[in-house]
Amino acid sequence: LLRMYGNITDLLIDRKKELSTHINLAKMGFATPVYMTVNNGYFYGYVDGDVLTTDSVRDPKIAPIIATTIARMHCKTETQHSDPVYYPKLNEWLRNVPDYFSAEKFPALLKVVKSKSVLSKELQQINKKLLSADLEVGFCHNDLLLGNVIYNIHKNSISFIDYEYGDPNYLAYDIGNHFAEYAGVDNVDFNLYPDEGYQRWWLRFYLEEKHKCKDLGAVTDEDVEKLFREVNFFSCCAHFLWGCWAIVQAINSEIDFDFAGYAAMKLEEYFKSKDKFFDFI
Repeated sequence: LLRMYGNITDLLIDRKKELSTHINLAKMGFATPVYMTVNNGYFYGYVDGDVLTTDSVRDPKIAPIIATTIARMHCKTETQHSDPVYYPKLNEWLRNVPDYFSAEKFPALLKVVKSKSVLSKELQQINKKLLSADLEVGFCHNDLLLGNVIYNIHKNSISFIDYEYGDPNYLAYDIGNHFAEYAGVDNVDFNLYPDEGYQRWWLRFYLEEKHKCKDLGAVTDEDVEKLFREVNFFSCCAHFLWGCWAIVQAINSEIDFDFAGYAAMKLEEYFKSKDKFFDFI
């Protein structure tokens, strides 16, 4: 496959780091090989299988494989540094957001957020929480939406693609973001967010694999409870991050997608989920 970079995407993505990450992940068995680079992209191996849907992601035969594959990636992927990317990356993105949003470009967003200063204050609130909590950090995919998770029915295996946002981060963020993406992309339905019983079932598969990888012993109910609370906090944070991302995209992207509307939708869901989950850590 040939991966080509979009217009001004370096505002959001460090393309040199993306390539380096892909090469390193290929060495560790978590990505396909990179065959050749070109001026604005690179050739890499194809991943055989089907992208997930809002139905297949919660299939009781597939979901545990997703959980254990994420756990192995978190346990076995080495990083060059250990600083979580969430806050500095969002801070960087917000520098490319205008101080005020035009009614012509962002009519729906203005019903949710009036200016960049509101977003900056929210980010500082989130960061205050992050600095005061005991959270595990390691390599994360950081974009485990349904289209980036591939299920191979013949091998009964899961693979991840598109590591362009891959970086050290809070491990619970990767899971919280994945759960938030159960809503889908084309026809987003936030009511598809997994309920507490499902999450605890899923998280136990993740923790059992992680404990096996790191020789941590048996998984306790307390382990599941702690991760459950962190994951739901970070699902809220994921809505905020992708809402800000979509604002930058709406201003710069040439892709035929309603990024402005998506920004409004994600940030509205952030404020709704903040009421439920912000005090979980």
